[in-house]
Formats: sequence, structure tokens, C-alpha cells
Amino acid sequence: MITLILLFALRVATAGEIACVGSIQDTKIQEDIYIAGVSGEGLAATGSPGQILYLNGPGVSFLKPGAVQRVVRAEGRVRDPRTHDNIGTYYKDVGTVKIEVVEQDSAVARIVSACEGLLKGDVVVPSTPRPAVEYNGSLSTPLTPARGGLTSSILFGRHDVRELGSGEFCYIQLGKRDGIQPGDHFVVYRQNPSFNQQDMSVGGSGADTTYAPIRHVIFPDEMDSKLKKRTIPPKVLGDIVIVETGEKISTGRIVNSLTEIHPGDLVVKR
Repeated sequence: MITLILLFALRVATAGEIACVGSIQDTKIQEDIYIAGVSGEGLAATGSPGQILYLNGPGVSFLKPGAVQRVVRAEGRVRDPRTHDNIGTYYKDVGTVKIEVVEQDSAVARIVSACEGLLKGDVVVPSTPRPAVEYNGSLSTPLTPARGGLTSSILFGRHDVRELGSGEFCYIQLGKRDGIQPGDHFVVYRQNPSFNQQDMSVGGSGADTTYAPIRHVIFPDEMDSKLKKRTIPPKVLGDIVIVETGEKISTGRIVNSLTEIHPGDLVVKR
């Protein structure tokens, strides 16, 4: 079997990229601190790096000057593409802010980094270190067998991307409770479709022959019956490396795509 081995560590994602990957949360993030305004109110609708923000909410009095906080935005509910069960809420990471001044009912912060424009109503939450992730194992080929450990599926592509390829981020329904950690490797598969009898007829082939086609006249159902019971390994689509883990859902990056990858495709831990 041909296996592609990396001779050097593959930089899967930098710390800056991971700071913007977003997440799917099965419970609502508390809105105890939120952006209430931006400097230049009336002229500026969004905040960008270096700009001053004003924070409100019952949690502002617990902030500490100098602390760096993360800013997120609820985007919508996510359903499992296979079962259609409600999975949780998709939150975008929109940036980080540094707390400058804390008052009893409000706080002043400065934007450190922005994945996109920060908006009034975006929620401020504690920030935790999110280091870069590397991978130095093997990558899949079309001949990689469908075996391994934990199995799940791709729930959602970041920013609701439906056609996923190398470099895209996505989310799978496995997390810390399953022992998943950054750097873990998953191979992506898709089951082949069931046998379709029409696949055996190509443009009326055999219509001008001088013999009676055996397949359709002498034993028309024998091979079809066998083919309906066929066993074909799933198609290998590529590789995902985990960059961040939640309790139940993890974020991964596609590091190798042999063909397009879709939400709902299977992932198997290697």
C-alpha cells in the first residue's frame, strides 16, 4: 500500500488562525459582558484593531485592567447533516480585546486583533491560550483502508462552506470527553452508493450484435442479485487534523483533500 509520509512537521494552523476558527457550543454562551459601543459612535459601526470599545453587562465589574478577552458572535443553530438532530449554536470568533479601564457598570477596552469587524452586541468571554498545531504523521491516499478508531462525521464547515478542500476548517462531533486533543488525525471517507442496475446499460450497447445478450436473456437476474449484495470499501477523501477541542465538538483543518469533502462525510481517527 502506498502511504504518503511527511518528512517534516506540517504546520496545520498558526495561533492567529486558530484564534479565528469559531466553535459549536451545545449550551448558550452567557452574555454577561458585551460590546455596547465603539469610539466614533455615529461614524463607526464596527471596530477594528487599535480602536476603543465600551463594554456593558453584569460581568464587567469582575474584569481586570490589562486582561485580554475573546469576542464571539452567535451565528445560528446547527443540525447534524445525517440525523438532522439539533447539535448546538455556531459562534464566530470575531477578535480579542485588552481591558483598559473598569468601572462599576462599564469598561473600556482596546481591540487587539480582529477576524472581522467587531459589532455592538458581540459577547466578550475569557480568553485561553490557543497554540499553533503541527502534524508529522502520514497522509491518506486512495488506497488507505477504512479502519482505525473513533468514528464520527463532519457536522459543519466554517462560515457554512459546503464544498470543503485543503485549508478549510470544519467541526466534528467528538471532543475532550472522547479523548480527542489538538494534533489528532482523522481520515475522511464517503460510502459508495448502492448498486444501480442502470449502470450496466451504456447507450444501448449490444443492440446490433448477432447474438442474444446473455445477461438480459438467459439469466437476467443472477448477476444483478449478486451486485446488489456487493461489498465496496468507502471512498477516501482526505485528512483532517484537530486544532481545537471542545467538550463534545472539535474543530479540525483539512490538510489533504483528494476530492471535494462535504458536511456529513465520515471521519475515522487514525
